[in-house]
Amino acid sequence: MLSQIESKPMPYKLYLAIVEDFNKLTSFSRKAENMIRKKYKDIPSTTIGSIISMLVQRSMKLSYRKSPVISSRYYDLYENLIKKEDKSEVIIQLADSQGISPALFVRSLLQNVYTDSTMVKKCLKDSTIIENKDLAFQVFLGIMHDNQYGPYADIIKQSIGLEYELRLEQELKTMNITFSDESILRLRGYDKTPDFKLDVPIAVDGFVVNWIESKALFGDEENHLGYLKEQLICYWNRFGPGLVIYWFGYLETLENTPEVNSMFILRTKFPSKDTITQYKIDM
Repeated sequence: MLSQIESKPMPYKLYLAIVEDFNKLTSFSRKAENMIRKKYKDIPSTTIGSIISMLVQRSMKLSYRKSPVISSRYYDLYENLIKKEDKSEVIIQLADSQGISPALFVRSLLQNVYTDSTMVKKCLKDSTIIENKDLAFQVFLGIMHDNQYGPYADIIKQSIGLEYELRLEQELKTMNITFSDESILRLRGYDKTPDFKLDVPIAVDGFVVNWIESKALFGDEENHLGYLKEQLICYWNRFGPGLVIYWFGYLETLENTPEVNSMFILRTKFPSKDTITQYKIDM
């Protein structure tokens, strides 16, 4: 079984310092990401990576605009630069100059080439089907130089989420804690379900837990509020109090919100055996 050390909530000042350094970046490539990772090398790699990922996503939502005019302008810039002898950094240079991630830039290029959105998606997943060999290579580079967008990045994030759900499932089985997972709950007619609904509640440090939700990311105020509105309040209304695991850490200010330690508790790993009280049903 994979082990993990329980991490303390991140101080708000440290989080603000990371955000400030991120806002100074002029690139969203892997190279720029590694600069922040190097500066905050004492922070677990999964934590700093998750924070950077969230900040990139939010930045792109604010700055990226999908339109034929923008796609055409990007393509004109691309055609001018691709004529030069050194083509190795074309996509990275253009993405940096426009302040968007490499994968988003190549998506915009393809939208200028293909009117069919389905074809654009196919080309992003498999650049070998693009007839123009220079464009095919640049699309491939754009995808590979982007940790946050594109099909490869999506697959990696989905895989990480599944990995930690499986880790949690194994922890429950090791403790002989019986549960119903999302698939079973949906068969029972629930539309919004936690990852695991415990068949018999447990207590963690004296707090009753009926369900557990796995989040393979860092929890800050913005994404936590989203989860609260879309998921966690619903779980509490239906099943009572529960446990949310932010595997990559969470912001210390979340501990002061009214729902924490009343509707649910927060942890960064599955609770240790000595903090868990298991109840038995009399037959």
